[in-house]
Amino acid sequence: MRIPLKERVNAAVERHFETVRGTGSWLNKGLSFNHSLRLKSDQKEKLDILLDVCGIPKRKENYRNLDILTANLLYKRDIRPLMVSLNVLDWKKTRYTRAGESTTKLIKELHEQGYIELKKGFRNEKEPWKSRISRIWPTDKLLEYFPEYPNDVVYDPVEVVILRDDDRKLIDYNDTARTREVRKILTWANRVNQSADIKYNGFKRYTLYPSLVAIFRRRFTLYGRLHTRGYRHYQGLSSDERKKITINGDPVVELDFSGLHPSLLYANVGIQLYKDAYSLADEWPVSRKFLKHILLCMLNAKDEVTAESSINYWLFRHNYQRVKLNNFGITSVKPLITEFRNAHKPIEHYFCSGSETGLRIMNQDSRIALDIVDHFAKRNIPILAVHDSFIVQEKYEDELRETMGNTYAKHTNGFKCKIK
Repeated sequence: MRIPLKERVNAAVERHFETVRGTGSWLNKGLSFNHSLRLKSDQKEKLDILLDVCGIPKRKENYRNLDILTANLLYKRDIRPLMVSLNVLDWKKTRYTRAGESTTKLIKELHEQGYIELKKGFRNEKEPWKSRISRIWPTDKLLEYFPEYPNDVVYDPVEVVILRDDDRKLIDYNDTARTREVRKILTWANRVNQSADIKYNGFKRYTLYPSLVAIFRRRFTLYGRLHTRGYRHYQGLSSDERKKITINGDPVVELDFSGLHPSLLYANVGIQLYKDAYSLADEWPVSRKFLKHILLCMLNAKDEVTAESSINYWLFRHNYQRVKLNNFGITSVKPLITEFRNAHKPIEHYFCSGSETGLRIMNQDSRIALDIVDHFAKRNIPILAVHDSFIVQEKYEDELRETMGNTYAKHTNGFKCKIK
């Protein structure tokens, strides 16, 4: 009997990883430890067994640490090893961490009992960049306890209000009225979404984990957009794939603000923008995505040279977009920057000014998004946010459209933005 294609592919992938697992190149591609991962509640009895086998006291802290450690081992376990520190001092409690100091003891015991493989790290004093933190990965002995991996893993954010620097490093902060408000809204919205049955019904049918976090840049007046994280998060799906989402078995609808950032900029100078901001600069529909990126670069760049360099780098990374634009005769960035300036004289002072306008305008759109999420969460209605678009069950389409319009007007002193 012929083996189904899906099983043959899975078998081939497994053979490949059996070959490369443990090699130098594989070890170099480790996954960072994620304190927001945990196991589903129905898997907790298995933690009892592991604690008994390892001779670890059944204290609350040890349950929590083993829960998070095991979830990390099961998450993407076929693809990369898990990077961990064996230094107790690296497991101190912070705003962004949940697993504690006994994690190092759990790692050592699991390794001694044959549940994980361990490749200890090393330090190179002369060439620090060649140093490597320890790597661990599960053995079949551990995986036998969790045959449904990675479906046993849940994403449960430690902190929903995140502050990062320009290098994406986490920054500790003191709470303010604003951070407490954002945390309160997102905590409740995540609870509503997690209690719903949210599924992706594509080639592979699986449950989506819809937890949202707000990510700010340097300070709480910059960026702040809502992101999903963890295993099988819906923002990782394309717009076409998101059409295949169901919420509690119902089909969904996705509405988004059209030309949100240009509309907000015009509203900030007291002008209602009626026409499409991007077609004013270039009439070809194929260039719309590119023009959006041009606008973002111009809003954040300190000058036109920096903007042009950033845009060219984007084209270098998105070769398919560059080829598509070339086919329509768009071969240079500079003329489009000039067209943008000429088409949008009322807001030209925002372009290439070095005033972080892009991050500020995204902070403004994040406040709009948060209010929309809050409206539905308070009514215990699941809602999925994708920056400036929102997904709800089809039966709530009219309410979503009205809420988006009213919320935009509230944040712009009565102006309107097209919703599509």
